[in-house]
Amino acid sequence: MDMLKIEVGQDNSHKWKYSSTPLKQVKLIIFAILIFMMASFSNFAEAGLDEKIAASFAAKYQVCSLKLKDTPKYRIKAVQLKAKSDEIGREKIGNGYVKAFKKEKRKAWALSPSKCKKLANNL
Repeated sequence: MDMLKIEVGQDNSHKWKYSSTPLKQVKLIIFAILIFMMASFSNFAEAGLDEKIAASFAAKYQVCSLKLKDTPKYRIKAVQLKAKSDEIGREKIGNGYVKAFKKEKRKAWALSPSKCKKLANNL
């Protein structure tokens, strides 16, 4: 059983001593290691479903705005696509969103210009 002892020195100074069994000390060390591991893994947040969907649309809007910015009839719509992408990005700031956005942006480059035009017309 843990013991809390108070020792009074010759000069009336108090010293607190905590005595514990080696098994209790091992349990405390293991507990501290587990807490440290959980804290370190919390930085690797996964994106939730809503963040993944938002990242998908934001990536498509951003890539299509870059693809359509030199197309004569779609210059204004390209600016609108970029603005919509930025608006979604401001709403969903987070580590999981950023990772999902990068992943979706790589996929969005495969969109054809005709799909981008349809996306711009539907916006």
